[in-house]
Amino acid sequence: PVLDKSLRPAVIVEELAVTWDGRRDLLADEAFCFVAWGRICICGIMGPGGVWAGYFTRDGTPFFGQTMHKESGSRDNSKAAHRAPIPWPIDLRQEVVALAEKTAVALAADFIRVDVFPNGGRPVVAEVSIVSG
Repeated sequence: PVLDKSLRPAVIVEELAVTWDGRRDLLADEAFCFVAWGRICICGIMGPGGVWAGYFTRDGTPFFGQTMHKESGSRDNSKAAHRAPIPWPIDLRQEVVALAEKTAVALAADFIRVDVFPNGGRPVVAEVSIVSG
């Protein structure tokens, strides 16, 4: 109630973050990390500008599959294996994974999705979502 009056209407959380490489001219990229019992299963990555970038497993291995979102009016994933790997440096990917796992453990969640902005090398949690396993 009182706090609501001080909030700017139409705040888009993604506007507060920068891309993995620090750009502000594009919508920030985001990792959608699925965590089971404190360990990442897979992370789906929405790349800078809102373009679907792919998936990786906990150790960074690319994971090819159907995208979470419809791209270019098509659900064709026939060239999914030809996508370039997620361009993040290894240490940034590891920080994103560690933050997602730490968040899930702190919430004592058995299965949860933790969304993380890589945010120019300083990852921040964007949101958490209870999802069915």
